[in-house]
Amino acid sequence: MRSLLLLFLSGLLFFQCKPERSPPTLILHNAKIWTGESENSFVEAIAIRDSLIISIGDSESILALAGPETQVLDLAGKLVTAGFNDSHIHFLGGSMGLTQVELSGAETFDAAITSTLKFIDDNPDKEWITGRGWQYTFFESGLPDHETMKALDIDRPVFIRAYDGHSAYANPKAMELAGLDEASVFTGFGELVKDENGKPTGALKENAMGLVGNLVPEDTFEDELDGLRKGLEYAASLGITSVQNASGSEKDLRLFQTLYENGELTLRYAAAFSVSEETSPSQLERFAFLKDSVGVSNPWIRADAIKFMIDGVIEGHTGAMLAPYSDLPPSDPLALGQLNFSIENYQKLVKTLDAKGFRLYAHAIGDRGVREVLNAYEKAMLENDSKERRHRVEHIETINPDDIPRFSKLGVLPSMEPIHAEPGTTTVWSKAVGEERLPYSFAWRSLLDADAKLVFSSDWPACISLNPIRGIHDAVNRRNPSGYPAEGWIPQERISIFEAMKAYTSMGAYSSFEEDRKGLLKVGFLADLVVFSRDLFAIDPMEIHQVVVEKTVVDGKIIYSKD
Repeated sequence: MRSLLLLFLSGLLFFQCKPERSPPTLILHNAKIWTGESENSFVEAIAIRDSLIISIGDSESILALAGPETQVLDLAGKLVTAGFNDSHIHFLGGSMGLTQVELSGAETFDAAITSTLKFIDDNPDKEWITGRGWQYTFFESGLPDHETMKALDIDRPVFIRAYDGHSAYANPKAMELAGLDEASVFTGFGELVKDENGKPTGALKENAMGLVGNLVPEDTFEDELDGLRKGLEYAASLGITSVQNASGSEKDLRLFQTLYENGELTLRYAAAFSVSEETSPSQLERFAFLKDSVGVSNPWIRADAIKFMIDGVIEGHTGAMLAPYSDLPPSDPLALGQLNFSIENYQKLVKTLDAKGFRLYAHAIGDRGVREVLNAYEKAMLENDSKERRHRVEHIETINPDDIPRFSKLGVLPSMEPIHAEPGTTTVWSKAVGEERLPYSFAWRSLLDADAKLVFSSDWPACISLNPIRGIHDAVNRRNPSGYPAEGWIPQERISIFEAMKAYTSMGAYSSFEEDRKGLLKVGFLADLVVFSRDLFAIDPMEIHQVVVEKTVVDGKIIYSKD
């Protein structure tokens, strides 16, 4: 009894002598702060100490917490939200693209060619001209050829991928270096495109891109670190505070770990390791080792996801379909698209990796691709008796309506990119899908109405813009910034600004089991937030694309300021 009394008295003495908690390091007040907890959850001010939110409420009560060293920002009524979580991105590729031909902003063929030629003139010492960003809609057939791209018939190899990364154009010099001619044959996932006379056109689809792409000199580790630094600056300017990589290797993980160790990492990074039918059992074990080594306690880096690519894309007729493409004869080898896996092997891999506790991503764009992924998840979770894995299907550009309710039933997340549905970029896509399947194109509304947990992202650099604001504009309006089409593209699939913002913030955190520490502006959560130039919740929806990020805060520090 005496020892218990002494313990009580010593604890009481400690409590009485314990110093007061230190004041906030940063206060934002006189603002419209959306906590993200509901459609109308707004407060006026927020207090941050170091990396965490310590209080939210009205301006007067929050300002009362300030100390002499507290940085206090009066936001004059500006909107503040949690930072954007881009849940499907290829960050290294996008970052390296900032040092190459970058055509995502080119809205016409002439603009793309002009930009490419300028890059060539500005970089006379580059051995290879590489880049990304041309759109299928630039070409009548949906693909470039040596005739349309004759301005690039120069004595240096040119290799430029489409905006989605699933097709590429190689100029005559690049084709010559690769030894590709009429006699060349490619078998596998993709196509070496030839004209009616059997001559290669320079267009390459899917894995056939490697026929030329494998000749491009590799960047060094330091080159890639420099590219990532550029990417981090760009992401910060757009309010992106977390990313989930949608492909990659151990090297990608090491790059981000190096930036973290150097104190240079300004967004939270989740790695995903790419797996194909050629991936060996020893590689799978290595990925499992890395997952367990990295763990989940570090809020900056995690490595618990695996990425599959089941099919291709609609524009290249490589997305796997349940019925033939509308613009191809049924006898065409690509009439039903292509699967990048045998179903038996894919299901075995899913079962193995599900059992190892990985979160699984699967690129599936065609309606058959989506169905095969859902089937594999359902089979694996049943056989492994696994629950709450939060596996994802990526893209889901077209879906059979029978599969929409399966997402909620299985606990599988639809992970989608609204920027891919921007009208004006979908003409080739729509022609291939056909009228009968169009109503379920990018079916965000239908999935939400079926209680699916929708997650948004960009797919950068496989997109026309990394900017989340541009994607949110498309999700809410189904019209491009110029107002085309006036009635909206498949307008029944529009969603609200609240739903779009949630998909780009808290649902990204949910998908990676981090909903208890980021994605919302709550006490105890990480201080990752964005200040906007205008109120996304109050302006005319057609003006959403005009909104810009004024400040980005990560870990309680201002990492970007427009001023």
